[in-house]
Amino acid sequence: MAHSAGTMQGVAMHHYRALTTALTLTAAAVICTFGGQIAGAQQQPIKRTDLLKTYLPEMEGKEMQVWVADIPPGAATGPHFHPTPRFVYVLEGAVVLELDGKAPQTFRGGQAFVEMPGERHNFRNASTTEPAKALGFQYAGNNEPLQTNAP
Repeated sequence: MAHSAGTMQGVAMHHYRALTTALTLTAAAVICTFGGQIAGAQQQPIKRTDLLKTYLPEMEGKEMQVWVADIPPGAATGPHFHPTPRFVYVLEGAVVLELDGKAPQTFRGGQAFVEMPGERHNFRNASTTEPAKALGFQYAGNNEPLQTNAP
């Protein structure tokens, strides 16, 4: 059985369109799957687990708070400041403290630093692929917020 040249071109064109459609759909599925995972990883918030909250009898009207912060890859607090000193001890990974007007400082597991009252700063995970963990200590007035977001 003989096929005309026109019929063969039509079959070839049909196969080409089917292949192109299949490749386009596959590429779209891959982009949706991995693009969503990447976007999700960048949007994970810092998780704070409170360990202790106690009143300080020597400092009337003040309380001490202690917590652990789990910092996902790429996570950051955004600009903010504190009403009282905040002491931070890095348990795992590395974090970056970005104080306004100063060079960013990186702190690794086993290192500690202080965020002074009123200093506008950002705190972030130094890695975009590995989580970090830090222990925080801060005293403040009873029911006073420990930080305020800055513009």
